[in-house]
Amino acid sequence: MKREFYARIIVLSTLLVACEAPLPQQEACTLPGSGSNGQLAQKQDGTTAQEPRECVLPEPAREAELTVNLSITDFNALKEDKLRDAVERMVIVINSEDFKQKVLNHEYQGVKTFVDNNNLTNEEVYQTLLDGVETLNGVLDNEIDLDLTLYYANNSTVGYTYPNTNRVWINDKFFTTNTPGKVAGNLVHEWTHKLGFGHDFNVTQRRNYSVPYAVGNIIQELVDSL
Repeated sequence: MKREFYARIIVLSTLLVACEAPLPQQEACTLPGSGSNGQLAQKQDGTTAQEPRECVLPEPAREAELTVNLSITDFNALKEDKLRDAVERMVIVINSEDFKQKVLNHEYQGVKTFVDNNNLTNEEVYQTLLDGVETLNGVLDNEIDLDLTLYYANNSTVGYTYPNTNRVWINDKFFTTNTPGKVAGNLVHEWTHKLGFGHDFNVTQRRNYSVPYAVGNIIQELVDSL
């Protein structure tokens, strides 16, 4: 694989730009075992409200066995819960048949390919994701290694990383209000950088079809549509 782009990247902006019209947001479903049963819940004012529906889990892909190795810094208890919920949904989706088919059938200008794909076919991109070989450790462990630090900045950057570290910085300005899908999509976007994939630094039409943006958008769509 070619990784020359790393020498040119100082900070990788991760503002997710959807390739299609954004999906309408809806209340996140509850994962099985979370305690919600879809029944009426008592609110503090004495009225009742329907609890969120339980998620309908997608069919797993037979060859997908990705797990997550998660390390976090500067997340309080509430935000850690939100993060871990998004990560759990991310793992379900990235190991699904739906995700596999969307990656294999991804197109750019009518051709099944990704932009900045390191000369890999869609099938090889998918296998690279399943292998989980981060550039800095070189270990084939079928694992998503995430070292996340929460910070705040009043700018348009959702998160960033550097080529010489496994750490990813997540901007609390967006994290606090993002849906589980947006959180998960941003994490996968950053993780694909750790696998050796890059994209145009400036905003371009083709950047949306790079592996980090396109795969991140697929994750976002599938997580928020559970």
